[in-house]
Amino acid sequence: MPHLIIITALDGTLLDTRDYSCEACLAVVRRLKSRNIPLILCSSKTRAEIIPLWQDLNLFAPFIAENGALICFPPHYFPGAIWGVTHERDFDVLEVGTPITRLRRVLDEAARVCHVTIASFGTMDATEISGLTGLTPEQAALAKEREYDEPFLLTEGDHEQFLKLLRDKGFKITRGDWFFHITGNHNKGTAVEMLLDLYRQLDSMIISVGLGNSTNDLEFLSQVDLPFLVRNADGTYNAEVTGKVSAIRRTQSAGPDGWREAIEKVLMEMAP
Repeated sequence: MPHLIIITALDGTLLDTRDYSCEACLAVVRRLKSRNIPLILCSSKTRAEIIPLWQDLNLFAPFIAENGALICFPPHYFPGAIWGVTHERDFDVLEVGTPITRLRRVLDEAARVCHVTIASFGTMDATEISGLTGLTPEQAALAKEREYDEPFLLTEGDHEQFLKLLRDKGFKITRGDWFFHITGNHNKGTAVEMLLDLYRQLDSMIISVGLGNSTNDLEFLSQVDLPFLVRNADGTYNAEVTGKVSAIRRTQSAGPDGWREAIEKVLMEMAP
């Protein structure tokens, strides 16, 4: 039998966008753990944000932070030497991203050139981030611990010229549920591809399942064998993902209920 690997975005999928709860998914998460099926969190969130959730869910699989900039996994999770791995904060780490100091400098320079007003995590305090996102002040403080991905809002000026200038400089701009994000030339898809290659070195008989809900998830959903688009809370589906990811499967339910629906369907279809 092939072995499953589950890769999931967080906000709007595993986590409810209103209160960031994953209560509706906990029973299914326990089922995955009981079957030794890796559950890989793949998010624009920071390492500091993901680790508490990873611990609360009692996971042992790798996770991907800041839109693919960072892959973290428990020490010796993959046997043998892996080129580029360092050890930080109790994890083995593969760093793919561009440092946040450079991203912030590029944002400021482009904003001056284009006469655009922006608000980024580097200029906001935790209270402002909390008010915009619904995160608690404590969660917002963790969200500010950016390393390779700077979220920002555009307020005044020629937005199209500004975004084009950043892309022309070789930076990637994506749009999540709340903010634009600037990163180096990487994305969730490149990180997922790297991670799946590591798994396939151990076992060629794997089937990868991906769950996401936003444009930010498009690249990694294109990398998996079974991509699922989770319905948004307002009943819509992300049009860009449906238009660009072939064989995308849509959930009937929204948010965590849709996430649970997709996983239960896969487990039923893969049952011996």
